[in-house]
Amino acid sequence: MPPFLSIDNLILVLNQSAIYGVVSVGMTLVILTGGIDLSVGSVLAFGGIVCALIIRAAGDTWTAYALAYSGAILAGFASGSFAGLFITRFQIPPFIATLALMSSLRGLGYLMLGGTPVYNLPASYTYMGRHLLGDRVPVGVLVMLAVFALGMLLLSTTRFGRHVYAIGGGEEAARLSGVPVDRVKWIVYSISGALAALGGIILSSKMQSGDPAVGIGDELQVIAAVVVGGTSLSGGRGAIAGTLIGLLFIAVLTVGLTWIGMESFGQQVILGPVILAAVLIDRLKRTR
Repeated sequence: MPPFLSIDNLILVLNQSAIYGVVSVGMTLVILTGGIDLSVGSVLAFGGIVCALIIRAAGDTWTAYALAYSGAILAGFASGSFAGLFITRFQIPPFIATLALMSSLRGLGYLMLGGTPVYNLPASYTYMGRHLLGDRVPVGVLVMLAVFALGMLLLSTTRFGRHVYAIGGGEEAARLSGVPVDRVKWIVYSISGALAALGGIILSSKMQSGDPAVGIGDELQVIAAVVVGGTSLSGGRGAIAGTLIGLLFIAVLTVGLTWIGMESFGQQVILGPVILAAVLIDRLKRTR
């Protein structure tokens, strides 16, 4: 086995992928409906800010953490709901609606903090992002795997999951067959926002701070994981299990390139063609 594929390095890969993994589950749901969510990076940062501010105000107690986690996820849910409302009620294209949310939330985060991150948080704040269960498995990895498991169950065993696929396969046909298209799409964007905020909690915990500058460009990494995992950008085809595979493929590729000494800029050069190849393969499948 190559050194970079040792058990310790695989755990490291999972840990580094945990934040993107949590967010990518919500993005998979969005793309399956034929949409896109460009706001997840900003929602991620905003969720971390909300969590950090609540802990700084409420103190270092279990009640404070329950309030902080709930408040951050609720803020993400509300953000996604806001975008979903404009997409469904006012027929604003998802690209435009989520791009506007991305800009507004990023600016709001800077305004709330005056451009200065939230520091001086208690040591226990790092539990979600740094704590190891059994001195080996990061809590963030377990959170990511739980989110993937719930996402798989949601898509494969519920009426909601069938509706998601139906909308991606053809929105008007789904509407004519009785699928509540607008409600399902609103829920999908709300879930995406909530999971982006959860990813923000994990990142904020890792950094022991709330920083409005984090998450810039993360939406591209998340979309890449979904597309490389086989989910069609046109909607209707794909699976959350595939997203997990795509996420790990990109992570292992990154670790491998780092292991051979390639700089991060060079890694981005490699990742671009990988994404293009995944999209091209999807196009070829659809034209057969």
